[in-house]
Amino acid sequence: MAATLQLDILGRFEARLPSGEIVSLPTRKTETLLTYLALVPGPHSRDHLANLLWSDRGEQQARNSLRQALNALKKMFDHIEPCPLQIDHINVNFDNRSIEIDAVKLETLVVEQTPEAAAEAIGIYRGEFLEGVAVRDSNGEEWLATERDRFRRLVIQALEKVLVSQIESGELENAAELGEKFVNLDRISESAWRILMQVYTARGERNHALMAYKRCSEVLIKELGVEPSRETTELHDAIRIGSADVINRSADPEPDFTDESPSADTSGDPGHSSTGELPSIAVLPFLNMSDDSEQEYFSDGITEDIITGLSRFRELFVIARGSSFAFKGQSVDVGEAAAKLGARYVLEGSVRKSGERVRVTAQLSDAATRNHLWVESYDRILEDVFAVQDDVTQKIVSALAVRLEDESKQRAMKKSGTNLSAYDCYLRGKHCFPDWRGSKEGILQARKMFEKALELDPDYALAYSGLAETYIAECWTDWTENHDAAADRTFECASKAVELDNHDSHAHIMLACAYFYIKGNFELAEIEIQKALDLNPNDYWNYCMKTDFSMCAGDYEDSLYCGKEAINRNPFLPDSCLQSMGFSEYFAERYENAIKTFGKLSAPGIEVQGCIAACYAQLGKDEEANAAASEFFRRARTELTNESDWDNESWRDYWSDLFTFKNPEQFNHLISGLSKAGLLE
Repeated sequence: MAATLQLDILGRFEARLPSGEIVSLPTRKTETLLTYLALVPGPHSRDHLANLLWSDRGEQQARNSLRQALNALKKMFDHIEPCPLQIDHINVNFDNRSIEIDAVKLETLVVEQTPEAAAEAIGIYRGEFLEGVAVRDSNGEEWLATERDRFRRLVIQALEKVLVSQIESGELENAAELGEKFVNLDRISESAWRILMQVYTARGERNHALMAYKRCSEVLIKELGVEPSRETTELHDAIRIGSADVINRSADPEPDFTDESPSADTSGDPGHSSTGELPSIAVLPFLNMSDDSEQEYFSDGITEDIITGLSRFRELFVIARGSSFAFKGQSVDVGEAAAKLGARYVLEGSVRKSGERVRVTAQLSDAATRNHLWVESYDRILEDVFAVQDDVTQKIVSALAVRLEDESKQRAMKKSGTNLSAYDCYLRGKHCFPDWRGSKEGILQARKMFEKALELDPDYALAYSGLAETYIAECWTDWTENHDAAADRTFECASKAVELDNHDSHAHIMLACAYFYIKGNFELAEIEIQKALDLNPNDYWNYCMKTDFSMCAGDYEDSLYCGKEAINRNPFLPDSCLQSMGFSEYFAERYENAIKTFGKLSAPGIEVQGCIAACYAQLGKDEEANAAASEFFRRARTELTNESDWDNESWRDYWSDLFTFKNPEQFNHLISGLSKAGLLE
């Protein structure tokens, strides 16, 4: 498909037609909107886009501003067929397949993992993402900051690849310029400074190399309050005395594990618990078992993506890529690697390509026991190498996260009450309150464990998220002594979790729950859900939450899509997610499908039994509907307080309290089915 527009967003925004004509847009926010639509797969609701860029204005003014920006974009694409911009009264969608975007090209080149592609990527990077653009909206600023950091890291990766290649080949014509660019982009990275020192030494400019060390030292002391590491100091000493092996030193030397623990990708994050008890995992470079050495980029890419994906889970301590890749090309014992890296768990894997098929095998081991905890193989057709890489990575990451939490929970439950860390208390709390279901005793015991975790670590965001979960659960019960107080505590704890760790997807999900279930504020809830999904698209819980949200919002297709995405990430899906899928199918009038979905629940609640009766009634299957209704009333007598005293209005209130519907017609549809089944008059 021929390009209809060239979009340059690395550096100052610029849009050009194939003729070379520059296209002007009226405002910076219109430019930002086009960039967002071009980069982030849609469709996007108008409310989401208005809240992303114009949340500092009133609701009507934000909508008007969005409409003006969309009109400007429509005018821009007036003479392009087919028009990539599709707008209706609810959603905005953008087909970027005919748009050339410099940022997308840079990302593609970096993934190739070759010095030539990396050099081309560096040339594309004219400056930071949407340079000079600032929006006063916190949501938009957060997206901008995330994308700026992402593309900065990509070009850093490209610079490292090119510089190491130039040092090895001795082709150093522009190496000094690239080295200075490297340290300017990554000022506190000692690896970057060491590469620059090597570049200057290879060029015979020893004084510049020694000055680079001095600059590195000044930056580290000023920014971090630390001296250069032993590796950097030893390189400086070798340069100072004129040692001949300076150039042959690895740009990323094998880490020394004798004096300090390795740093994880999440270390140093504000809000990340300092308990030291998080399950630690090292992902060793996957082996390329193919005859084709060019497939090395594929195996390395999967390894790096798994490390990145796992690092999104704040409950895990993930050994950094630089440490794990020190073992690349080595035949190493799992126990030895784990000991050197300071990891409890080790993931190894291999990639084997044969013709148009590829098999990826992954194996998780517990280094302490040498037991294999999990192993899986993935066979795929290589029609789209990047799609295969993304698919396999997602499945591995999601499965690992669930497996590691189960392992940690079992270990925590075995510990004595006097030997618990904050993380152990958090896990015990989750054990008392699985899948958002529990008795009064279970919920209160979970709350006690989360509070104990906060006594041990007052800044533990996960514990605040857990507390919010217990209070929102209390709001749904008939035993709460003060519903309003529980609701207030839900917001207080969820907000505190986000404040402590704005990058924790679970904190944002809990804040979304507070907005949705307690306030019925669909707009703010959707913003928080999207933040959670952006922060961690591998966590099945984020999709479970959106399954229920979309069902209540009346978007049944999205609800079922999110439910299927949750199943892809966790085949042993909790009942709450399947239940939302079943209700979505009921409201979409797919009654047979709803009954099948409800049949997959391990412990269906009484409300599910009622909806099954409604499904049969809607299908005209009176005998099955009567049987399901009889079972509903049998359970009601034992599970619902004072059920024998309830009248028809009480039953309507019961069903109304279960859901937060956006459209009253949804409730009427449910009541219609329940009435046909004889559950209401």
